[in-house]
Amino acid sequence: MSRFNFSTLNLSKANFGKLNISNLTFGKFTFGKLKLAKVIAIAAMALSLASCTSVNSKVGGFLDLDTDLQLSFVVDKSVNPDDSKVSSPLIVRMYELKSTKAFENANFIDLYERDSEVLGKTMITQQSLKPIQPNEDSTARFVLSKGTKYIGLYAEFLQYEDAKYKVIIPVAETNVVSSTAKVQLSENKMIILK
Repeated sequence: MSRFNFSTLNLSKANFGKLNISNLTFGKFTFGKLKLAKVIAIAAMALSLASCTSVNSKVGGFLDLDTDLQLSFVVDKSVNPDDSKVSSPLIVRMYELKSTKAFENANFIDLYERDSEVLGKTMITQQSLKPIQPNEDSTARFVLSKGTKYIGLYAEFLQYEDAKYKVIIPVAETNVVSSTAKVQLSENKMIILK
């Protein structure tokens, strides 16, 4: 990468009081006002596009932009009751998936105890979200890994026997429109709101 050398910079007809520059010479290149404006605009656009891409390999479209997901939780005051019907904080795991079949077929205990084994190669990554408090709505944003086609959410309800403890969210593969989902949590049920 070459360094900028101020000795090669030549400003012809420069009036710095009013910043009136007719020509800019950089090395062997001379730019007029209009050409200079175009060069600056193209450079700014290239820098802004470069800043949108990630060093990590993420889902991307034509410009290889990251795919993001905005996940909102609407939480009822009665969420995750214990045996005494007292609400408790709830742990939700988020799985980035290539396909849904293994997640759909897994039962509560399988996912709780051995999710990596059960989901196998269909799981790209997994993370436990910040504990969800009763009667506290929350929103979080995530940048998804390359190959993610679905998000599987798994709620660790205390009373899981009759619980609706998992949902699947399809995600966009490009960042033209970010994926959003609103999830309602009440008692031992998790559902996606339209």
